[in-house]
Amino acid sequence: MSAVLLVSAAQPPASRATKPVKPSGAPSGPSTADVPATIAGALIAADRSHAAAARTRPLRAALDAMFADGVMMPAPRGQILNGKAAVLDAIAATADSAARGSWTPIRVGLSSDGLHGFTLGFMVTTRADGGRSQFKYLAYWVRDSVGSNAPWRVAAWRRRAIDSSVAIDSTVLPPILPARLQVPRRGAALFTTLRKGLIEAEAGFSNEAQRVGVGAAFAALGTEESLNVGSVNEGRFTRGAIAIARAVAGGQALDAPSTIVWSADTALVASSGDLGITFGVIRPKGVPAGQPAPGTSFFTIWRRASPTAPWRYIAE
Repeated sequence: MSAVLLVSAAQPPASRATKPVKPSGAPSGPSTADVPATIAGALIAADRSHAAAARTRPLRAALDAMFADGVMMPAPRGQILNGKAAVLDAIAATADSAARGSWTPIRVGLSSDGLHGFTLGFMVTTRADGGRSQFKYLAYWVRDSVGSNAPWRVAAWRRRAIDSSVAIDSTVLPPILPARLQVPRRGAALFTTLRKGLIEAEAGFSNEAQRVGVGAAFAALGTEESLNVGSVNEGRFTRGAIAIARAVAGGQALDAPSTIVWSADTALVASSGDLGITFGVIRPKGVPAGQPAPGTSFFTIWRRASPTAPWRYIAE
């Protein structure tokens, strides 16, 4: 969860509005020739390929080509859109409806089953009138099997506008890779357990913030490689748990009492149990009884060293 994400939109409960993207069929395992760096390299190459194609066609068409049918995206008015049609319609309703765009991924991460991954970076769109916009974006990718012919598709995507005048730092960051690959697992009970565990980790994040302060919670539950979208006035991601903690504290002490609470409504998790993403809502504390509590949606990408290690946020 990111306090910076208070500019995003709120998500309705999963039982009413969201449907996790689930692997279909029996996933094949990695071959002996596959190594994490090879698969991660193919994923970031796929993102770059879609970005190159976007330069010659409307943004909607470019995103259509890479989105999964069940893609989810934060949107205005307190919701997370669920499904390709809803997401693309929302993009078409913006000033970028017919814009040309492209983007530059600066980091890639991979699960040890080779079926989930993420990229993040910077997007630039140019409209017919010459207007130009800049964004930071995050994409969570999935595929059904490991192999050179298995396409990656985006299961969750968001972008955040930044000042069009700021210089972008597109330095490529080291990939976030597992030590080794493992054969994907399968089974409905497995995925139910994994999702439940990650949703509980998100709840624990909020609980920790109530106990020690939002900034202190961000410092404790991230890593040196964690990234946050950061300020609209910065052309870079905020990197490292301590820097992120200071940013979300907004100038207050890291242990300042929390004014917000949050929880996850649903999650996607790799079968290897070491990479996943949560979707949920941030709400203010102290809303008078009977008054509406406006919510702001978020998604957080999580990683852990093994299925028995604690979850740590890695990108948001």
